[in-house]
Amino acid sequence: YYTIKDILGILIMFLLLMILVLFFPDLLGDPDNYTPANPLNTPPHIKPE
Repeated sequence: YYTIKDILGILIMFLLLMILVLFFPDLLGDPDNYTPANPLNTPPHIKPE
């Protein structure tokens, strides 16, 4: 009985993970990854030595 419950729980968690990964891949991503890069401008956090 417990084996069936464990397998069912693992399948449900795997299904939720697959829904998150396949349908909402950008949900936990960094928004800075979507700004287009400007090759003529250095990012402000990089300072010359």
